[in-house]
Amino acid sequence: MPNPWVTRTFPKFEDRLRRLTDQHRELEDQPLHLALTYLPSERDQDHIFLFEVIGGSESINPERDLFEITFASSAGFPMEPDQELHLIFTYPAELKLALSQEWPLAREIVDAIRAGNFTVLHADRVGTRALNLLKARARQKASHG
Repeated sequence: MPNPWVTRTFPKFEDRLRRLTDQHRELEDQPLHLALTYLPSERDQDHIFLFEVIGGSESINPERDLFEITFASSAGFPMEPDQELHLIFTYPAELKLALSQEWPLAREIVDAIRAGNFTVLHADRVGTRALNLLKARARQKASHG
């Protein structure tokens, strides 16, 4: 059965998400390694979620969660009045720690991957390794219930 996120929601925003991802790929001080859009199971299903693994500073968030910022509709990324774009990002080293310690947003992304509620927008060599870590964690969670 086709996933509703992939067949209904993602196509409405695909062009805008790909343009935004392309803009982020142009940043030289924080190269984009992985970008994926996903649908979390326990949050507002109308919002748009974009997860990125970037290069640059390797600082670890002292709050033990990934960094998230939300945006309302804008001329560059129009949405419905009740929708928001959630940008969640991390660094490769922080992603490993977040997965090993099961930080909340890392769990959310793993759950979406396990459910097939995601689409990869960009992955370079480093990003492919990060994606493989996320997928491995999703398989591990699926086999342990």
